[in-house]
Amino acid sequence: AQSRNFAYGLALGQGKPLAGLPLAEGVPTAAIAARIAAERKIDAPIITAIAAILDGTITIRQAVSALMTRPLKTETDV
Repeated sequence: AQSRNFAYGLALGQGKPLAGLPLAEGVPTAAIAARIAAERKIDAPIITAIAAILDGTITIRQAVSALMTRPLKTETDV
């Protein structure tokens, strides 16, 4: 509970303000990973959703809904 990642994620999940919290290294990394996946045309729905949540583009509820309603496919489908 004392790690920056845990504290940041808990505050995010509880809808608390994130300003002033020590930045968790995963926050900037999520945007970078999402950008790299998009540039390389890699389908990475979870990291894309996380990056969108962190930049305020979508809510957690919207992300969960979008992820849970995606069509089923195997990991090897292109």
